[in-house]
Amino acid sequence: MFDLKTIKSSSHNSPKNYLLENEGLKTAIQMAIWLEKPLLLTGAPGTGKTQLAFKVAYELALLPENPDFAPFLGKPFIFNTKTTCTATDLFYSYDAIKHFRNKQISQIDNSNEDSTAHSYIKLNALGKGIVQSYGGDKIKGNEKLKELANLLHFEEDIQKKPMSSVVLIDEIDKAPRDFPNDLLNEIDNMEFNISELMNLEIKKNTENNARILVIMTSNFEKALPDAFLRRCLFYHIPAPDQAELIEIVKLRMGDDGELNANIDQIVAKFIEIRNILKDKKPSTAELLEWVKVLETLGLLKSKLDFNNLTAEQNSKLKQSYSALAKSENDLGLLIN
Repeated sequence: MFDLKTIKSSSHNSPKNYLLENEGLKTAIQMAIWLEKPLLLTGAPGTGKTQLAFKVAYELALLPENPDFAPFLGKPFIFNTKTTCTATDLFYSYDAIKHFRNKQISQIDNSNEDSTAHSYIKLNALGKGIVQSYGGDKIKGNEKLKELANLLHFEEDIQKKPMSSVVLIDEIDKAPRDFPNDLLNEIDNMEFNISELMNLEIKKNTENNARILVIMTSNFEKALPDAFLRRCLFYHIPAPDQAELIEIVKLRMGDDGELNANIDQIVAKFIEIRNILKDKKPSTAELLEWVKVLETLGLLKSKLDFNNLTAEQNSKLKQSYSALAKSENDLGLLIN
């Protein structure tokens, strides 16, 4: 019944294949680093806001060594915002239930297990960035901060040497209304407290000029507070034009002769479809998915002419529209 095919798209997730040609966006990123202010990115879903953080971290890690700056990690620390988030969650999480349960068990069986909170606390994205500005070795040698080395997954999360980092706070507009305002002081000063460790205060290390580039994304599902916006740099990522879409598909899908022979026609058809649909316009991400579907259905084996398809090709093309249309109404506009 099913025919699973190998789709030649293994390269599409690599940050080196993310297209970053927008000069305004490049300048916004540089300003965020220079001014040490968070960068808020908006744009329609699928325009590459999330992938940008991976691209920026990848590119910054390739910079030549500079004695005035701690080098950047090659991957960002990621915080996926949820509707139940609090400001503390951005820095660390504490599994109070598991801690309480294990403490009760140890009291019952008279075991000598460590009852402190350290092994139940895990650093999250911005907390990792701040701690990474010291590096694991320096944390362990710091009388005030050395207990951080006992936190859950500390060795895996924190490199030994001081490093700069990119921190991605994805879809911040999903958070509760108070979440952005609660972060104002912490983001301004790059500091946080762990209340479960006697209110231990951790501030970003300033001795080695380690940078923390905070990139936040928003789909504008709801307005963000003015006080928060004043602290941010802002850039809106526009939808890519036809030439940019062609380049994106080439970079993300790898070197494929069958695809390259049809790419102009595919992107032109995609733009035509996007203009037809009413309820939800497909994004760049959905274009990439559609290309995979077209290949899976065998439509890229020969030169495509969307104005002169065989009955079989037309039937397969209609099957592929499920990758682009996201409502019954829109699907009907394409199929009928």
